[in-house]
This record gives sequence, C-alpha cells and structure tokens, in this order.
Amino acid sequence: MQVSVRVHAQLRLATHVRACHCDGQVILLDLRRNKYLGVGGPNLQALANAIEGWPRWPELETASTDPVDIDSLTAPLIAQGLLTTQPSPRPSSATHEEATCSLNADDASPRTALDGHRIYRFLASAASASLRLRFRSLHAIAIDVAARRAQRVQHAGPASPEALVDAVGVYQTLRPLIFTAHDRCLHDSLALAHFLAGEGLFAQWIIGVRTRPFGAHAWLQRGAVVLSDQHEYVRQFQPILVV
Repeated sequence: MQVSVRVHAQLRLATHVRACHCDGQVILLDLRRNKYLGVGGPNLQALANAIEGWPRWPELETASTDPVDIDSLTAPLIAQGLLTTQPSPRPSSATHEEATCSLNADDASPRTALDGHRIYRFLASAASASLRLRFRSLHAIAIDVAARRAQRVQHAGPASPEALVDAVGVYQTLRPLIFTAHDRCLHDSLALAHFLAGEGLFAQWIIGVRTRPFGAHAWLQRGAVVLSDQHEYVRQFQPILVV
C-alpha cells in the first residue's frame, strides 16, 4: 500500500539555515550552531516539493516521484530546528559571479607606505575576527557583515581597482607577522573583510562546501575576482552562504 504525500505548504527552511545542492545531495548549514548536515537519497524531489527554500536543480526533476511519507522525512529536520512553520521572511539570497580569476600576489604589493593607521587597522581586524569566531555564531557574524556593508556602501563611492589591489597588498604583507591563512580560512576571510571595510572597500564573504570528501571553505570575492585565495581552488566548492 502506497502512502500518499502530505504536502506541508507551511514548511520552510529556518531563517538561520542555508542550503545548496552538491553532488546529488542537499547540504544544510545551521548558522546558529555552525554545523553542516547532508541529506541524500531518492526523496529529495519530494522534500523540494514540500519545503519552501529547498534547493532544486535540473537533474532533480527526473528523480523518483513515488509517494512518500513527508512527515517521517521532515520530523528529524524539524526537531533540529532546521525547518519551521513560522511565516518569518527568509533573507534575500545574494547573487555572486563565478570565480574566474584571482588577485595576483605580485600585483598586490602595496604601493603606499605601511603607516601606523593601517598597521593598527590590520591588528584590530585580526583581533575582531578571532573574537567573533570564538564568541558569536556564523548567523550573528553574517548579519553584522551584511549590515556593515550596507551602511558603508551608502556613503562610499565606487572603489578603484588600484585601491583594492593596494589594500589587499597591505593586508598580505602584514598577515605573516601575526598568522597564516593555512586551515584558518574563516579567520582570514573575516579579518580581510574587516580590514577592507576600514578602507572603504567591500567584497562578498562566501562559504562553500564540497563532498567526496566533505569540506568547507571561506573566501572573499569581488565580482569574479577571488581576493583571499586562488580561483582554481575555490571553484571546487559550491557556495552555500554569500554575504
């Protein structure tokens, strides 16, 4: 006996959850708990039909449409706070360009003096990133990054490519004196975002995921240009959070 589908139109991803499809799975990022969850199997289309905000992709439309028990599939996700029935609006999804190039480290050598203000701003940026990652959730951090960017962009004019290259060059020159970016992509990307904001410059903060094996990575990107990594590397990751 087949079980009919009960479509819960009111079910939706919680506002603190981001999702993307990756290698035939749906990856969920719980920004409040800083945890990832992979959902696979033959019932992804049924979940997409039942849950607002659930990722869709062309191959999903050819998946099995056999009736399933949505209640049993969604109950664990509801219990973990990943799904909600509350009619709270989800934040608008930021768009981003595909990464096609990287900021050349040679081109990024600073052409202006490393004055005391910039050195202080770098130290403050590194300390701020450490404190936020230690005491705050990714959800709170993402809200802060978005709010600060929106506030500053209203008062800042368009940045020249030269100013961006110069600022990133200063940051890259000072970074080895305090820390390395190896295995610290969240800290590095947040510190760079904070430093650039102090210069009136802004970029998108992106977290991506991959499977086989599972991994997550964070980087800064302006347009199609990756500022804090190599574009060949970040293209291995499917963006799940874009701020």
